[in-house]
Amino acid sequence: MDADEPSGFQNAPVTKLLVPIVGGCSALAAVLNVKPHMATQLSHFTSQGQFWRLLTSPWAFGSIGSTVVGTWLIYKMKIVERRYGSSKYAALIFISFVASTLLETGALIAGSQIEYIKSIASGPYAILFSILYQFQKIVPASYQVNMLGLNITDKTYVFLASMQLLLSGSSATIVPCLCGLVVGSVYDSTGIKKWRFPRWVQSIANKYILPALVNKRVKRRRVREVNRREPVRSAPSPPIDEQDIDTMFAMFPNYSRQDIKTALIRSKSNLNRAAEILLTTEPSVGSSGSNQ
Repeated sequence: MDADEPSGFQNAPVTKLLVPIVGGCSALAAVLNVKPHMATQLSHFTSQGQFWRLLTSPWAFGSIGSTVVGTWLIYKMKIVERRYGSSKYAALIFISFVASTLLETGALIAGSQIEYIKSIASGPYAILFSILYQFQKIVPASYQVNMLGLNITDKTYVFLASMQLLLSGSSATIVPCLCGLVVGSVYDSTGIKKWRFPRWVQSIANKYILPALVNKRVKRRRVREVNRREPVRSAPSPPIDEQDIDTMFAMFPNYSRQDIKTALIRSKSNLNRAAEILLTTEPSVGSSGSNQ
């Protein structure tokens, strides 16, 4: 599955941010002893007006076991971010959060009529299963072993852990997991997957958040390796999309378009890697605000 992938959180800054958010919120809920009250019920909205639960409930698991399994799954499926790119992956998480919240609320309203769905477990179940849908679609297994007539792959452990989350709380966890699969399926089969955060949001993230998530030693080593690498004359550089140059220029106005184009060539048009290269290099002389 990821035998040739970089280790740790390299090239996966969104995952690197998501893991401590979920783990930290879950730990904080345990310290404050509020886990028994974290499940969302319809009465929280109709009688108590606690609509803030719609924003907070998806980011903290209600048990230690779910926290361990859930954060492991987020880390394990970081390969989806590397395949999609951080911009598309962040958009996927946001869309999954919004759409699944609406579906879960609708399920609570409908379930209250038949007294089957009484609550929704807290935690990013829907987000995880939306990512899981993309994972099973785009990530191939790296090895396969036949055991007792069953084909076991490295992806099997991810599916088993996901099944444990699915069945950990009866309907309270089954409903958000199914909502996540529905959102993941719709995302994959419709044009909504083309949506990205506005450029100004991406610019703020690249300027203030990305530098804190990228290992500085890795950045310097990667840039040194790129600088030492001699150009391959037999293979021409791939064409650079002018829209990518415009996007990067909006984020790094102090660099010339040629600086940005060079970074895009070195990163093979990967905007995240190009941003890392620019963050670790100085603008060329006279390039400030240049539009050459």
